[in-house]
Amino acid sequence: MEIKITVDESIDGVEVAISGNDIEQMTAIAKQIQNKKVETNKLVVKTGDGIQVVTQSDILFVESFGNELSLTCNNKQTLVTRKTLKQFLAGDTARLFVQISKSMAINMNALIRMEAAFSGNYYAFLTDETRVTVSRRFIKGILKRLEGSTEDEIL
Repeated sequence: MEIKITVDESIDGVEVAISGNDIEQMTAIAKQIQNKKVETNKLVVKTGDGIQVVTQSDILFVESFGNELSLTCNNKQTLVTRKTLKQFLAGDTARLFVQISKSMAINMNALIRMEAAFSGNYYAFLTDETRVTVSRRFIKGILKRLEGSTEDEIL
């Protein structure tokens, strides 16, 4: 694959042209480009003590307890905010995080390996060697994300 970038100041905005002989690969590339958003790197978290600004990549996983969301960061810091997991995953974090159980989501960049557990579940190991259980219901969504899809699949 060859990528060429040309700056043309007569064009307003960005124009992308994809050429080749493999229609499936070109379609996949076009879908990836369409699904890309300019992502914000920072996340504002309202806690009981005030407001914290956290870099999204510093968050290892989030866990929901009703209407409270616990964010665990790679520096062992835990932040608690009043938000549901569904609200968290609906925001700018949807591209970086994937749901692994009814009440938990992990940072895909923090995932280093997965091992089979019992009853069809898996264990996911994160960069700090934290082990979390992945429900079998969410395995397909994680596999799709590892293969490059941006949409989670929930059965």
